[in-house]
Amino acid sequence: MMYKILIAEDSKPILRHIKELLQSSELPVQVAHTASNGEDALQGLRRLDIDILITDIRMPKLDGLALIEEAKKLRPGLKAVLISGYNDFEYTRKAINLQVADYLLKPVERGALTEVMERVIGQLGEQLLKEIAVLDEVIDPAVGRELTLHPRFFRHKKLVFVLHLQYFQEAAPVYRPDHIQNVLNRSFAPHPLWVFATSKPKEMLVLADPAMLEGTAATMELLARIRAPLAEGGLPVSVAGHFEPAAASEIAGCYRALSGLLENRLSVAEPCLADAAHPAALPPEAPGDFERLAARYADKIQKLQKEPFLRQLEEQLLKWGRSNARIARLQRFVALLADAFATHRPAAGWRNDRLYRSEAMALFEKVSYGEFCSGLLALTEDWFAELQSLNKKGGNELFGQIDDYLRASLYSQVSLNELSAAFHVSPSYISRVVKKFARRTLMQHYLNLKIEEARKVMQSKPSIKIKELSDALCFYDQHYFSKVFKEYAGCSPSEFKATLDGAEP
Repeated sequence: MMYKILIAEDSKPILRHIKELLQSSELPVQVAHTASNGEDALQGLRRLDIDILITDIRMPKLDGLALIEEAKKLRPGLKAVLISGYNDFEYTRKAINLQVADYLLKPVERGALTEVMERVIGQLGEQLLKEIAVLDEVIDPAVGRELTLHPRFFRHKKLVFVLHLQYFQEAAPVYRPDHIQNVLNRSFAPHPLWVFATSKPKEMLVLADPAMLEGTAATMELLARIRAPLAEGGLPVSVAGHFEPAAASEIAGCYRALSGLLENRLSVAEPCLADAAHPAALPPEAPGDFERLAARYADKIQKLQKEPFLRQLEEQLLKWGRSNARIARLQRFVALLADAFATHRPAAGWRNDRLYRSEAMALFEKVSYGEFCSGLLALTEDWFAELQSLNKKGGNELFGQIDDYLRASLYSQVSLNELSAAFHVSPSYISRVVKKFARRTLMQHYLNLKIEEARKVMQSKPSIKIKELSDALCFYDQHYFSKVFKEYAGCSPSEFKATLDGAEP
């Protein structure tokens, strides 16, 4: 990266001397323009993307301080270095109010110039880090650690957009910042756009050159133009835009506002477009209607009325699907259901209250609304089974009964579905109870019991053949039995038998 410098000095020998010192230095700088008066320098600043201005205080047509003042209006992040003589300290003190980065005394020497330029370049680097840090609030942390932007990236204000991938879609491997950026840059060339992954997996932050507004009759038209090429590529996205160019310090706030705008407008079936300055009104909602609906379901949970609950829930979900319900409303309803189940669980229940919500909200990652509905019905049916079981018996009691059943079935095979039928609870609930009390999965617990039995048999019948024991305990073959035995006993069956004989294996 080369920093661009403009030198304004009315003395040609001094100007030539400073230019030669900079060009012969090993600093990452480039002299982009020289000027012999203040007005010429100001014209250069208007035309060129200058990082550092080096100017004499006493300049014809426009003195150095006035030049810096005008330059700061054009480029607030510009770094200015004053050149002054010994009698110009009064001017130098005035320069403090203009946030001059540094100053040089005449005659300008290589060492002093190098020292000043290194300081100024360091300030530009720190300024860039602060500007990038503004994005840390919204972009994916993994991306932020690797983010490299041109130092002039934030010099000009940007348009801010947020993309949100439609819910209930197949996984989209091309929903990546680099792919989306390439698609949009092809559509909007020559105006560049930059795309960043955010901390929300379905959302992308898009920054754009304000010049892309040229020739656009309406903001909604531009939002539709952003969405169209992505939809053609299999990425149905909702788009929200902030059409007042934003400075670096304003980007995070714009993102949060746009993200919230979309969250309230996303629906089950169709992507949406939203202009931050003119958001469309949301459909009216009757006061208390939603709360009354949730209360009816909560009442059925409390009374353990599973069948009426599931029947009404299925009807409600179908109704919301037909009316293209808003995702925010659906999420709110699901959260209230989860909280109702958590509230009515017996004290014997092991489930953490927050787990109800996390399990329910995970359903919004389903690839279709139909799968979401069937998943919610299955999950709430499972929760009902858990509540009913815990009202009949504690989880500890159920585990004891399952453990007894497994111990009585060591010389056969027991499946999860068999246990579910035997104890009249859902398979997933059995898995959770065993995991809680055995600290192992059901299969791990069952295999451990079988290996314990195998060790007891070998201790009581040292002459038994390993294959005979493997077959009796219903293992697939002797090799698999030996593998499982070593995993749970810490040694192979033959090694274990050798220890019983008192010999080395």
